Amino acid sequence: MMENSKRVSDEEAKVLEPVLIKIDTNEHICIDKNEFKIGRARDNDEILVDLSISRRHCILQCEGEDKWTIKDLSSTSTFVNNNAISPGKVQNIYPGDIIQFSINETFKYIFTFAERDRFAKKPRIDDKILDTVLVKQRTFAENQEYQRKELKNKLETNQKELVELKQQLEDLLSQQTVAKDDKENLLRQIKVLEDKIKACNTQEEHLNNMYSQLLEKLENERQQFEVRLNEEKQKWQEALNMSKQEKEMLEVKMKDQMEKWREEQQVEWRKMMENKVKEEKDIQAQLLNEKSMLEEKLKETERALKEQEAKAETSQTLLSASTSNETVASTSECIFLNLNAGEYNEVPQYEIIDTIDLTEISQDIIETNIKETVLGKVSDIMDEQLTCTICSELFVKATTLNCTHTFCHHCIRLWNRRRRDCPVCRKPVTSMIRSLVLDNFIERMIDNLPPEHQNTRKKIIQEREVSEMKKRCKM
Repeated sequence: MMENSKRVSDEEAKVLEPVLIKIDTNEHICIDKNEFKIGRARDNDEILVDLSISRRHCILQCEGEDKWTIKDLSSTSTFVNNNAISPGKVQNIYPGDIIQFSINETFKYIFTFAERDRFAKKPRIDDKILDTVLVKQRTFAENQEYQRKELKNKLETNQKELVELKQQLEDLLSQQTVAKDDKENLLRQIKVLEDKIKACNTQEEHLNNMYSQLLEKLENERQQFEVRLNEEKQKWQEALNMSKQEKEMLEVKMKDQMEKWREEQQVEWRKMMENKVKEEKDIQAQLLNEKSMLEEKLKETERALKEQEAKAETSQTLLSASTSNETVASTSECIFLNLNAGEYNEVPQYEIIDTIDLTEISQDIIETNIKETVLGKVSDIMDEQLTCTICSELFVKATTLNCTHTFCHHCIRLWNRRRRDCPVCRKPVTSMIRSLVLDNFIERMIDNLPPEHQNTRKKIIQEREVSEMKKRCKM
C-alpha cells in the first residue's frame, strides 16, 4: 500500500505541458503560456529565423483544460496534418497532430504533451544574432531570385522569337499556295525558317536544361545554406549555454566573496566598537580624575582661605593686646601731633591735629588682602585649567572630546562646521561629552568673583543663546 501511494503521489507531482517537437532534428519548442506566439519578429514567444516564416505567423491558445487551438496569421500558410488552415481561422489541435509552418518542410513539428522538467526552456538568441541571420538569408534569397529572373527573362525572350518564327512559317506556308511561281524561293525561305526553328528549339531545350540545372543548383545551395545556418545556430546555442553556466559560477563566486567580505566587515566593526567603548571608558576615567583633582584644588583653596582667616584673627588679637599696653592708644585712637620748636632751644609745644581709629583700618586692610590673595589664586587656576582655547573665556557648557581636550559647546560646534578635528591636537572628532562637573565648579567660583566678572559672563551666555536661536530659526 505504501508503494502504491508513493507511485500515485509521484504521478500527481509530474506536471505535463504542451511541446512542439521538430521531426527531422528532434528540437523542441516549450509552450509555457496560454497564448503562445510564433513568428519571425522579435516580440514573439518563439522566433523562427527564416524568410519563409511571417513576422506574425500563428498563435497557439489554451481553451479550457488541455484543449489547444491554433490560429493562422501568416501569408505563407500554416498546415495541420498536411491541411492548410484558412487565414484567420481557428482550428483545434490534439496530441500527435503534425503542424507545419509555411510550405518549407523543415519547419514541421509534432504537437504533444511532456513532463515539465524533461525539456528545459532554451535561452533566447540575442537580437544582433537574429539581425545577422536575417540579413544573410535576405541576401541569399535576393541573389537566387536575381539569377532565376535573369534566366526566366532569357527563356521568355527565346519563346517570343520562336513564336514569331512559327508565325512567319505559317505566313510562308499560306503564301505557298497563292504564289506557285515563286515556289523555289519560298521553299528556300521555308528551309531557312525551319533551320531557325530547329536552332530555336535546340536553344530552348538548352535553356530549359540550364533553367532546371539552375533550379537544382539553387535548391542544393539553399539546403547547404540551411545546414550551415543550423550548425551556426547550434554553435550559438552552445555558446549561450556555456555563458549561462559561467554566469551561474560567477554568481556562486560572488556570493562566497560577499559572505567573506560581510564576515570581515563584522569582525572589523566589532573591533572598532570595542575600541570605541575602551576610548569612552578611558575618557570617563580621565574625567573622573580631573573631577577629583578639581575637588582637591577646591579643598586646598578652602583650606588656604581658612588659614588666612585664622592668621587675620591672630594678628587682630596681637594688635589689640599691644594697644592695651600703651596709654596713648587706650582709646583705640591714633593722635597726630604738630611739633613747634621755638628759638634758642625752647621746649616744643605739642598741638593735636587729628585722631584715627587704627583697629578698624587694620581689620579692613587684612580682610581685603586675604580676599585678594584667595581670588588671585582661584583666578589663576581658572585661567590655567578652565579656559577655552578657542574663545579664551571660561567654559560655557563645557564639552570634552574623545582626545580629552575640553572646549565651550558653542565654540566647538562652530569649529566643526569648518573642520572635523580637534583644534589642539588635530585628532579626528568621533565623540563629544558634556562635563557637568566643570560647569558646576565654574558657576560656584563665579559666584565668589566681583560683580564685573559675573556680568561679563552673563553677557557672553546671552549672546551665544541669541546666536543659537537665530541659527535654529534659519533651519
